[in-house]
Amino acid sequence: MTEIKKLTKIALLVDAVIFLIFGTMLVFLYDMTLNTEGWTNPFHVRAFGGILYVAALYAFIMLRKTEWEEIKLAYLFLFSLCIPVIIVEASILAVLGSTFLAATVSQMIFDLIIICAKVALGIVAYLKQ
Repeated sequence: MTEIKKLTKIALLVDAVIFLIFGTMLVFLYDMTLNTEGWTNPFHVRAFGGILYVAALYAFIMLRKTEWEEIKLAYLFLFSLCIPVIIVEASILAVLGSTFLAATVSQMIFDLIIICAKVALGIVAYLKQ
């Protein structure tokens, strides 16, 4: 069996921290700070925040495992969870970006950069594993 490498554990830790940050922002802070446009259904945002909390929990559980074969499928799921998010976020920014406030556009661009960097780290860690 293959032991989990340090880079993979770092990728899981980064994944968990980012999921916790985004989950907290979506569940608790959405109405106060993130809903600058005022047109979204807050239930969907909070539901996705809950999914991010569960994903962070799984990332922390996977950090405790010692063998790569035990976490391989869950690892792929955690990092592939962000690919549709990148596609949707980039599509919304491209189509509706001109109608958003400057703060919303800059937040969306920053989110895309963070998520793309996280996915790239996950892919590199997977390939080196």
